[in-house]
Amino acid sequence: MEVVASIRDVSKCYGCVPALDHVSFEVRRGEIFGLIGPDGAGKSTLFRMMATLVNPEQGCIVIDGADTVADYRSLRARIGYMPGRFSLYPDLTVEENLNFFATLFGTTVRENYHLIEDIYRQIEPFKTRRAGHLSGGMKQKLALSCALIHKPVVLLLDEPTTGVDPVSRKEFWEMLRRLKREGITIIVSTPYPDEIRSCDRMAFLFEGKVKGIDTPAVMLQRFADILCPPGLAREPGGTQSGYVIEVKDLVKRFGTFTAVDHVSFRVAKGEIFGFLGANGAGKTTAMRMLCGLSYPTSGTGRVAGFDIWTQQEQIKRHIGYMSQKFSLYDDLTVKENIRLFAGIYGLPDEVIATRTEEVLGMLGLESERGKLVGGLPLGWKQRLAFSVATFHRPDIVFLDEPTGGVDPKTRRQFWELIYRAADQGITVFVTTHYMDEAEFCSRVSIMVDGKIRALDTPEGLKRTFGEKDMDGVFHRLAREATRNAE
Repeated sequence: MEVVASIRDVSKCYGCVPALDHVSFEVRRGEIFGLIGPDGAGKSTLFRMMATLVNPEQGCIVIDGADTVADYRSLRARIGYMPGRFSLYPDLTVEENLNFFATLFGTTVRENYHLIEDIYRQIEPFKTRRAGHLSGGMKQKLALSCALIHKPVVLLLDEPTTGVDPVSRKEFWEMLRRLKREGITIIVSTPYPDEIRSCDRMAFLFEGKVKGIDTPAVMLQRFADILCPPGLAREPGGTQSGYVIEVKDLVKRFGTFTAVDHVSFRVAKGEIFGFLGANGAGKTTAMRMLCGLSYPTSGTGRVAGFDIWTQQEQIKRHIGYMSQKFSLYDDLTVKENIRLFAGIYGLPDEVIATRTEEVLGMLGLESERGKLVGGLPLGWKQRLAFSVATFHRPDIVFLDEPTGGVDPKTRRQFWELIYRAADQGITVFVTTHYMDEAEFCSRVSIMVDGKIRALDTPEGLKRTFGEKDMDGVFHRLAREATRNAE
């Protein structure tokens, strides 16, 4: 079969740190090729090289007969690229983003509309909405449309479904399979085992080196310790008497749109409480009210014993919070981040000093204390952010999709930290799009269109809905949603 992309003996260093070390592999025309590996393996660096944004220090990359260094101008018209973080302009509307990318490549939306029609028609009703106001699933569909509008030969996707709910992920991969039938070659990275299985072949990167290339079935078995680690075993923690969260008829409206619609629930002390729902279901909005970051429109609630209407500052002092987007300062060192947040929480110097050493030892970051956080692999950042959020021993820690974009082994290590916090008496309130993580929770609620549609233990939910796992439960309930694009 014809080779469309050839990576030959490619190496790249950032200072004295090797990002890629003599990497070589070939991608066949018309296949979906997975570029898989743990955090810090070099995947994003390689994607940037294939997209002609970074040059290799050694070796060469040839895509569709063009060298990424010598022929970068002509090659850019033949590749589509969705980076892991930025690919849209949030202040432009859906329509403006698409027209901008079409103009950038010297084409029009009309000329190649047939290629994106199945994708774009799902977001076209919201074409005048700013991209920054779309749900995660809709953003990804728009980003894919923008990457395809010039009809590329090769599509480069760097973890395109991070932060996207399971239903939207399934739709996204159905789109990729349709694009494959159109003859487009797709090179994709993903931390999700089910998406890895949808690739034709995959290369496994580890510490900047290719450790193997084969079908997903072979590679998932060969590198099971990283890609399919064993589940976590933990005796159910005994919840303490009393509740740390009590919410009744909570409502949040934005104009005429009701984001949270008469939500009521209670969370016991010591629980690991899973707060699930598709993109746009209202989870983050509800969490912001519980954290004292937003006032409700109506309803009542108490968090850590304090009223969400009148005692927001007291709530903030008794909780920890780890957001999807921001938890640490990249331009501060590991130790400086710890010191900053500990000071914000008002801890005395002697406590800060003792706990800092405990945290660094637990995370294995003693030798990295003076390193800028921006230079850490994503998995290390996530674990450090969690440790910072619980540094002051809060009553509750709120985690908003804390493991988005990290590999399965790192996710397992992160949940070991969650279990450790729960064993210390900290209540954990967590949102996640990984349904295997939902199985780790004491109880789980699932939101649909701003309402809590179901709430029970994972086993209870599976019995109620007759499903073998939480993925099945989630898909069944998410299909009831009527505002997917919100």
